[in-house]
Amino acid sequence: MTRGRFRFGRQGRGISALVVVMAMALLLMPAGVHRAAAQDTSTAVDVETRSVFLHASPSLGEVEVSLNWETQLEEFGYGDQSDWVDVPPGAVEVTIHTERRGFNYMVFDAVYPAPAGNDYYMVITEQLVLGGVFDRSPILDGGARVQVVQASVSLPAVNIVATGTDANWATQLQYPRTSEASVVPAGAYNLEVRLDGSDEVVLTVPNVNLTGDTVNQLVIMGNLNDSDHPLEIRVLSDTTYPRDGEDSGTPAA
Repeated sequence: MTRGRFRFGRQGRGISALVVVMAMALLLMPAGVHRAAAQDTSTAVDVETRSVFLHASPSLGEVEVSLNWETQLEEFGYGDQSDWVDVPPGAVEVTIHTERRGFNYMVFDAVYPAPAGNDYYMVITEQLVLGGVFDRSPILDGGARVQVVQASVSLPAVNIVATGTDANWATQLQYPRTSEASVVPAGAYNLEVRLDGSDEVVLTVPNVNLTGDTVNQLVIMGNLNDSDHPLEIRVLSDTTYPRDGEDSGTPAA
């Protein structure tokens, strides 16, 4: 079902098993999302299959991203976030090349299951491409759904805290894990990333605005103690499906 080839320096040889785990996560994790997408096809809700990409690998340089060997992104550098890219549903091959000394070297190639009607995210990191599905199921109280993606190889296990609240958004989160999803009220949050087992704050992110009826992947990226690629949090957002009886509205652009 899945095959993967990595060439991320010395670490490339030991990653193929994680590729299988990651692809299985894409297949199994969003069962409820697939059902929602299937239901909404009968109510004229947008059923495109698409993905957003984020380049979060400080050492990789600019890359080209292809789906089924058709180039979708070029000169895609660290910190770049793509617009929505159409994904051919079914089994899709994701290939990434980087230009080194005049040659395009393949650094990633894997086949993923991509059931139709879902929105995906792909985060390019130092060792892996971290992928998942936006859970667009409706939120009853109009809040925001949040998950944290730990995409920084240099960062040990961390806890993510919304200051002024009683909630930890993630605990003991290590690379390349993603936290469990939680629903929070819409609004602006001040976030702290703290080393697990201590009160040391390694990153403070003020005014993270979360809109109601959205699903948000908060990606921790960058390197600890690296002034050229400092730690930061990027937010990848999508809209949820409408609640029963509400207008479908406009899908996320």
